[in-house]
Amino acid sequence: MKLREWQQQIADIVVKLLKDNFLVALQAPTGSGKTLFALYTSFKVKDKVIFVVRTHNEFFPIYRELATYFKDKKYSFLVGKSSACVYSNGDVDSQDIYCGGCDLFNGVNIEIRDPPVSALNRLKKEGKSLGYCPYYSLLESIRNSHVILLTYPYLFIPWLRETLDINWEEYVIVVDEAHNIENISNLEERRLSKRTLELAISQAKSKEAIDIMEKIKNKIGKISSSDEKYILINNITEISPSEEEMEILLHEYEEIRKEMIRNKNISRNYIGSIIRFFEILNDERVKIFSYSNSLVAKYIISSDFINILNDERLTFMLMSGTMQPLDYLRDVIGIKRKLVYIDVEKITKNKISGSYECLISIDVTSAYSLRSERMAARYASYLLKIFYNSKSHILAIFPSYEFMRFISKFLNIKYLMENSDTDIEEVMEKAKKEEKLLIMGIARGKLSEGIEIVNNGSSMISDVVIVGVPYPPIDDYLKIRVEEISKRIKKDLSDDLIRIQALIAVKQSIGRAIRGPNDKATVWLLDKRFDSLWWKKELNCLNARKIKL
Repeated sequence: MKLREWQQQIADIVVKLLKDNFLVALQAPTGSGKTLFALYTSFKVKDKVIFVVRTHNEFFPIYRELATYFKDKKYSFLVGKSSACVYSNGDVDSQDIYCGGCDLFNGVNIEIRDPPVSALNRLKKEGKSLGYCPYYSLLESIRNSHVILLTYPYLFIPWLRETLDINWEEYVIVVDEAHNIENISNLEERRLSKRTLELAISQAKSKEAIDIMEKIKNKIGKISSSDEKYILINNITEISPSEEEMEILLHEYEEIRKEMIRNKNISRNYIGSIIRFFEILNDERVKIFSYSNSLVAKYIISSDFINILNDERLTFMLMSGTMQPLDYLRDVIGIKRKLVYIDVEKITKNKISGSYECLISIDVTSAYSLRSERMAARYASYLLKIFYNSKSHILAIFPSYEFMRFISKFLNIKYLMENSDTDIEEVMEKAKKEEKLLIMGIARGKLSEGIEIVNNGSSMISDVVIVGVPYPPIDDYLKIRVEEISKRIKKDLSDDLIRIQALIAVKQSIGRAIRGPNDKATVWLLDKRFDSLWWKKELNCLNARKIKL
């Protein structure tokens, strides 16, 4: 194995820090080889590694490095029951699957050698024909593996973490794309909408259960708003079912679970979504908001979920290409243990990944007060100009769905626009077939983080367009969060919370075009507010060219 220069320079430092029980936060750009580095240094510290990623799609790069450089290491992975169950259609909450009534409720000894997607497909096929459960087989396999691949819930949700029944102290735990842990509590948010209630009613057979849900449905529209921002709701007692009504819903829910497993055809059990929404309201840390015609139960602070990082018995490495600053990790995210922050490019004083050229438009802005049809038409003109002059695919990232849809009305070319049903695999397949494609997504969405549109290791995106500054909306959720964190650390962090989130969103978007050391891209910062020293310094765009239509 030949390490890159930066990896050789800091490997021994990182190994010593991990052995000395420091939490290491590694900041290194996309395409720089963080995954290989994390595996290499971890195996110098302990015999076993747990790699924690945001989505199943991110398992493959780790498998690729293992298959190339660590062939002697056994690996396995774990996905949710909804993905592993042979009778599930995929669109299911794992808690809705009634394993106790399943004829395949048993695991067998398996060894994983093939890529995660292929392995899962093989296990589901074999499980059905040979009579074993892929989920419980995978659960058994992780206990005999040198490397375990997990998604965030298995580390950060306490009750789910306990189901693994492993000794976490035996592993180096690597958290990839660790900038996401700021919002890790979103894993446990619960939503309730009129549509969910309608689907639950269509599933129910009990008249009593139907009547209860009809009553909730008729009232939910009165307290929810269509606005795509979080609006605090202080009291929802008028729609909350009584204890007796909850018992009726629970009974109906269990009957549907059992019927699905008897029929060997498991789909989403919508009554479960309703029950979980009202159950979480008993937690005093939860606030209720209206958002886009739905009610949303959200935790305000993620500290209770990330407290596992402060357990000094455990060995952690956090890594990201867009890591929050050190003070932010301590003050906002709440990491209290010994922590060393390593910014690879600052330490090595070298550019270690691909490069990009910045252009800043000074005649457009997405500032809410200045949004108009004229401004939208101007943005559309920029997108058309970039499209016709680009070498390959263009990734355009917008602050919100609303703003993206507004501008799209002025485009007269074909484009691919992100929505709630966007399939990442389909996007990548289309990109490989088309010579040039305008891909439009939103900041912090499916297309701006964690995906690779590559060919032979190089990015197929030549241009990244940031269509307005992606500040998070200044809504009730953000205000309450700022208030809670500022109160805790006795310092006003409102500017930091807003700016850092926007900065990470922009950097993540740029990272989609820089997937390897030889990638080059053009970054179009389409908002005059980017023409400030802070933005230009943080984005390494001090020599950015200013442009106008």
